[in-house]
Amino acid sequence: MTVADRPRIEAFQSGRRIPIAARPPILSSFVSLGEGVVLERYVIPHAGEYAQREYPTHIVFLSQGEPVRVACQIAEKQFDAQTHPGHIWIVPRGTRYSARFAGKHGGVFLSIGIRQFERHVSPIAHGRQIELVPGFNIKDDQMEHLLLGLLTVAEDGSYADALVGELLVKALCIRMAKRYARSNLHETPQRGGLPLARLKKVLEFIDTNLDKKINLRTLADTANMNMYYFAALFRKSMSVSPHQYFLNRRIERAKQLLSNPKLSVVDVGLQVGFDHPNNFARVFRRLAGLSPTEFRRDSL
Repeated sequence: MTVADRPRIEAFQSGRRIPIAARPPILSSFVSLGEGVVLERYVIPHAGEYAQREYPTHIVFLSQGEPVRVACQIAEKQFDAQTHPGHIWIVPRGTRYSARFAGKHGGVFLSIGIRQFERHVSPIAHGRQIELVPGFNIKDDQMEHLLLGLLTVAEDGSYADALVGELLVKALCIRMAKRYARSNLHETPQRGGLPLARLKKVLEFIDTNLDKKINLRTLADTANMNMYYFAALFRKSMSVSPHQYFLNRRIERAKQLLSNPKLSVVDVGLQVGFDHPNNFARVFRRLAGLSPTEFRRDSL
């Protein structure tokens, strides 16, 4: 594969795809880091302004070089501060982002595709949708070491390091899911929630009835509990409400079905309990970051 054919980190700006910087990166690597994961390193020798854009992937930025003043907006949050070497920014997929650097700037950009991220964090997600939160000037020694390790792998460019790159990316995804998600994740259901036997029964009931309309009372009856007490304990166990967990599982099942080209998007929606295509598309986009049609196009 030629350099021109290699995947690049891109953003959406005013409805079109653009590279993240006008100047090409001094390093761009994807071979050692796995499909859907791209690392680029930039050094911009002057001030720069980056108009509002959105990324189709999760972006992690590790600042390098000299401290520089930056005015930045990520989602609804605005920042105006010095960024120093080792500071980390997190820009989740689909988040509006703009920045203005007052002088020379640069660092390492890591792009992680949504499917890669979900695959790496699935062992700790327990069916929950993980929503990363934007972060600016984070000081996280573990993430910094992982990113520098990935930079070393990328600079070496050896196929022998593919496993090392994969493990580093996995560790980074899990770190973000645990520390920088709207609901901090834990590897097991939390103590003080539903008894494990009842929780397992409810989760299995949900998975076998994703095509049906299930209300809170039905789930509480499955656990043989009072409705309101059940809802409180379920949230304590899974860190999300029963309704949100049910929606998350529907969308996860929909993603699996969308990989079958013989099924139409409408059929997939019906199989996961959405009677109206517009409602299916709206919920899918909210939880997955793109429409069912876009997800199918990217996955086939």
